[in-house]
Amino acid sequence: MGSAVLKVLVLLLVIAYCTLFVFWNGQYVTVVGLDLWWGRYVQDMPLGFLALIGAVLGAVVMAIFVWGEWAQQKARADRAAGQVAQAKAKLQKLADIIKQHRQEIAQLKQQAPEEPSAEQAESEAGEQDAP
Repeated sequence: MGSAVLKVLVLLLVIAYCTLFVFWNGQYVTVVGLDLWWGRYVQDMPLGFLALIGAVLGAVVMAIFVWGEWAQQKARADRAAGQVAQAKAKLQKLADIIKQHRQEIAQLKQQAPEEPSAEQAESEAGEQDAP
């Protein structure tokens, strides 16, 4: 909420400065808007408007170029997110397979009678040989 209020205050300050800038530069100049062979569109306007119009047009052009770059970055990020999702799905599938195999191993251990391992058999055989 505080950041929204701050943004509004900054925008109000910018608008107030632009208004004062137009009043400070109030001399009228003749601006030719369109010059064709059959006629000319001419408008008298304050000098301050020319600077503001230039700034607005510049901001629009920059926004168009920035939008293109942003769209490319967003496409790359979406592609990377898709790859991460595929990797997570594959990892989950492998984890499920491992879990299933562990359950099968546990079932087999419960079903099979306990057989002594090779080391236990040798140690028992060695104990029987010794009187």
